[in-house]
Amino acid sequence: MTRFWEILLGLEPGFLSRQGDFSINFNPQWPWQATTGAGMWNLLLACLALALVIWVYRREGRSRPVKISLGIIRGLLLAFTIAMLNRPVLTLGQNRTEPSILAVLIDDSISMHLRDAGDPKDPSSRLQAVQSLLNSTGTLPAALTKQHALRFYRFDTTAEPVNSSLDKLEPTGQNTQVEKSVRSVMEDLQGQRLAGVVVFTDGRDTPAAPLADTLAAVKDFGVKVYPIPVGSEKPPSNIDVQSVNVQDSAFKGDIVNVKVTVRGTGYEPNHPVTLTLKDKKSGKPLTTSNGTSGVEQRITLPDDNPVEAELQFKATDTGPLDLVVEAAKQPAETDDQDNIRTAQITVLDAQINVLYVEGYPRWEYRYIKDQMIRDKSVDISCLLTSADPTFHQEGDRPDSAQTFPESIEKLMDYDVILFGDVDPREFSDSQLQMINDFVSKRGGGFGMIAGTRWSPAQFKNTPIEAILPVNISKVEPDDTRSAITQGFRPVLTKAGMDSSIYRFYADRAVNSKFLTEDIQPIFWYCRGITVKPGVGETYAEHPTESAPDGRKAPILVLGRFGAGRTLFSAIDDSWRWRFYTGESVFDTYWVQQIRYLARSKKLGQRRLTLTSSRPNYELGEQVRLNLRILDPQLLQQLPDQIRVDIEEEGSEIRAQGSDRNAATAPSPNPEPPTLNPTLVRQETLVRQEGQSDLYAASFTADHVGRFLAKLAPIAGGVDALDLPIEVIVPRLELNQPQVDRAALSRLASETMGQVVDLNHAAEKLPQLIPSAAKIIPIDINRPLWDAPLGMILFVLLITAEWVLRKMYGML
Repeated sequence: MTRFWEILLGLEPGFLSRQGDFSINFNPQWPWQATTGAGMWNLLLACLALALVIWVYRREGRSRPVKISLGIIRGLLLAFTIAMLNRPVLTLGQNRTEPSILAVLIDDSISMHLRDAGDPKDPSSRLQAVQSLLNSTGTLPAALTKQHALRFYRFDTTAEPVNSSLDKLEPTGQNTQVEKSVRSVMEDLQGQRLAGVVVFTDGRDTPAAPLADTLAAVKDFGVKVYPIPVGSEKPPSNIDVQSVNVQDSAFKGDIVNVKVTVRGTGYEPNHPVTLTLKDKKSGKPLTTSNGTSGVEQRITLPDDNPVEAELQFKATDTGPLDLVVEAAKQPAETDDQDNIRTAQITVLDAQINVLYVEGYPRWEYRYIKDQMIRDKSVDISCLLTSADPTFHQEGDRPDSAQTFPESIEKLMDYDVILFGDVDPREFSDSQLQMINDFVSKRGGGFGMIAGTRWSPAQFKNTPIEAILPVNISKVEPDDTRSAITQGFRPVLTKAGMDSSIYRFYADRAVNSKFLTEDIQPIFWYCRGITVKPGVGETYAEHPTESAPDGRKAPILVLGRFGAGRTLFSAIDDSWRWRFYTGESVFDTYWVQQIRYLARSKKLGQRRLTLTSSRPNYELGEQVRLNLRILDPQLLQQLPDQIRVDIEEEGSEIRAQGSDRNAATAPSPNPEPPTLNPTLVRQETLVRQEGQSDLYAASFTADHVGRFLAKLAPIAGGVDALDLPIEVIVPRLELNQPQVDRAALSRLASETMGQVVDLNHAAEKLPQLIPSAAKIIPIDINRPLWDAPLGMILFVLLITAEWVLRKMYGML
């Protein structure tokens, strides 16, 4: 039936079924209507119609009832015509409601992972507290959705809509920009009925932006902001192992120094913390320098500034060693994920083959020779060039060094070539070039001990000059020196203090006192040398005298050349350090230098190395991986690109950090961690132009955690390599992670909003934020003057009048 009326009225299907109020209105369009008005025309036409009816039927000779009946029909016909001329329309009145929009911003920056929110007895992380409050089954979302349509956003530096469950948010943002993010949300929702913006955050902008500028932009939108501080206003109680530094390799039996930087916040002055050093793979404690099990040190934190500590262990097994430094968990610590840091070191076979070439039997030669013969980790062969041809050369293998090797194959029997004060004319040009290739291409070590006759002055313009870590162009021979009565003690640089070469005593303070007050003075040193920039690094320098470049005169310089390592010692009387110390100081000094020189060749026994520019990266930084091929034959077999897998050690991290309420003391018998690595990305190591033995890859550290860069076995059946990499939270974001209530209060006051406590948000927010919904009336008009029903009624009326007039004989 409804469709029948829609057809009569000329309406589209379903029009009469719509929700709303129906009414009939008129939309006349008379000439000069704006001046005379529609009523004047209707009155005039009505009068004319009435006059026409009266004039027509007064003249008819029929009975009065007949004339009245016909007049009424004629009047209805004229009235219907006038009505159609007024353009009747059918109006459907409806209301459209523009919903109230409430934007909810959730801070997911890295500071939101701190556990100082929720129940003080069992605190949860800041983000977890927000997620719990906004859970779909919670009272707050239910109360808010009664008045508003909720729009959820996550933000750190910028805001983005949340298109999935809020439970999937993770606190990984590098830094926070509250006002900037609020402004971007207001721009995104511009044109909608925005009731307000609710911001769950700790309010800590990093880096701090000019608040006046960002607030001015936010105020222009005229939208109220309701900040909800999440977390504590007090500095969190937390222990952070910020960095672990250790040399890239050591020899079996070495005492290795591991330097650790620890920062504690929120604790009383001189708070004690216990550091332990473990083997990552087995989970077992390492061996101490005196041979006992368990490397542990108790330190105190005087304030909130970082403190450096040193752990020492004895390398007992050869091969890659993954180290774990762990600070004991503290009561009420907000985050124990950063109590652990990792590093990697390669422990090498301690047996080193050394060829020591000296020009004449000076004191330095005599003592070095004798000491190295006694040292079981050094297999030394001595070649004294000034000796008689029938002289039986000394060393552990005297028969192997009667003459200097003539081929690179013979030279490769040694790990280190050590030159004393020797005349370069004792060697052929091919032998000197062979030494250059031994270092640059084969990873061998070369050291030179300066002397008064030939070394280094006479090696200018030879292949040896190129591999030295110092410039020797301004050095002159000094074989006619006068008596020197004033001695000096070398001053260590930072590199020297960090190295094991000058580490004669385990206790750092005792060692420092010995070097500055007790060690025997040195009298002569080689003048005129300067360090090659980017090649050499000074480990010790003269306390007062300067080099030609204006810097302190170098005494010991270490460097690298190609695949190998080099060293230059500018003194010739280190033998004096045997006085009053026995052999320990002198032996340590020279054995550590020889081990430094031998490292590249010893590492080359593995044929390749996989390294990173550093073990720890902050989120967002570029990670660089370097694969160096030390075996020339292997190098020829490799393609220009090699794949490396980056796996996350997720299960181990969760195992170590899951028991947040465990006792602070470490377990005496810890179980080895269970590894369930997950492949997170694959990168391509690309051969570097101009360095055919070097492959490199770089990528952005976009996820916090501990990872392994895994290199699968490649050409020649080379064993797989694993390199630990750790991505840590940015220091800037956590330098002051406590809630910045002042900034949030200003944001609220400037926008006419209000700060709401997290614990009262479920009660207050629905009451504070009124609905911004608006009802807008909408009229839908359909014309009736041209509808089929109009024509039907017109025809019926005019037909009825005609029929009646016919019946009464009035036609």
